[in-house]
Amino acid sequence: MGLGRQGFRILELALKRGIGPVDIFDIRPESREKAERCFGRQVRSLPDNPLSMTEEKRAEFLAGYTLVLDALPSFHSYRLMLSAIRAGTKMVSVSFLEEDFMALDKEARKKGALVIPDCGGAPGFSHMMAGYSVRALGGAERVVMKVGAIPVQPSPPFFHSLTWSVEDLMEEYIRPAKCLHNGVINAPDPFANIEEENIQDLPLQSFLSDGARSFLANYPDIPFMEERTLRHHGHMDFMKAFREAGFLTREPLGFAGGELQPYLVLAAQLEKTFSNLAAEDRFIMQVVVSGPGGRHQHEYNMPYQENPGVFGLVNSVAVTAAETAAMVLDGTISGHGVFPLELIAEKETFERMSRAHQEQGAMVVLQKS
Repeated sequence: MGLGRQGFRILELALKRGIGPVDIFDIRPESREKAERCFGRQVRSLPDNPLSMTEEKRAEFLAGYTLVLDALPSFHSYRLMLSAIRAGTKMVSVSFLEEDFMALDKEARKKGALVIPDCGGAPGFSHMMAGYSVRALGGAERVVMKVGAIPVQPSPPFFHSLTWSVEDLMEEYIRPAKCLHNGVINAPDPFANIEEENIQDLPLQSFLSDGARSFLANYPDIPFMEERTLRHHGHMDFMKAFREAGFLTREPLGFAGGELQPYLVLAAQLEKTFSNLAAEDRFIMQVVVSGPGGRHQHEYNMPYQENPGVFGLVNSVAVTAAETAAMVLDGTISGHGVFPLELIAEKETFERMSRAHQEQGAMVVLQKS
């Protein structure tokens, strides 16, 4: 479900991993037609949109599938996830859901469903890195994940690039940045704590973002935990001006003939204005876990792939989702319930996921001390 940049690349890598045949759907006919041209008989377009079905019909429909791969914009995904659980099937989702998917764990176990949410680059592989290190170190006192998809050559005034759902990008600046400081969950303003960074010899800025997510619930004994999103200098000043002008809000704005949400207007305008920027990007992560058992520092860099022309972030998300799907289907990942990647970060799954990313051109390094 969903054949945007990320969904298309997930489909491509899944088919290469031997997963198939695959039924596909995207609301845009041209996206379905492109997939049919590229992959031929390996894919089949669904005649109807599952999201337009009633809840009961959608669950009945999904029950006929071994696995559902979700690459929809986040505001659609919760309904699909709930239906997959009620169908008792397996699901891998890369969507940046705002809803608390861990609240669905009890029902998933009852229905015999297996759901892997937040299965992208970050959150996703970042959580697997951190979860693996917490296990390997026998616990942790501090977990800090710094992540960012950034252009190789940032251009003013945006100093950024559009590599994934622009609506979901806006969520980075709207959602409270849930984190854990001194054992207390906080949700500070993303613009209130911007820090200077030097990651992999790149001078950057970071801000608190809503990426710790399920880690907060699944490792409540760790007293300090946060995710920080990385950006080039200049970008946060650009976005802050729009926040102060009232565009970074979901609160409907009335006008003659109806209402609109300002952030969606901003997202549409940004995509129109900046979608033609230079394609070269890189997706970088630095995940540091420390505690009485030592310190682990993960360094990750997925560059833009000139051939076949894939953004670093898109590739990172797709590799994580496709490899997770393969591990679900071959039984490496099993069980019933909702399992974000930090809960399945065993040595076998972590090393296999690391190899999958390296095979697609990423630098994946773990430094131990």
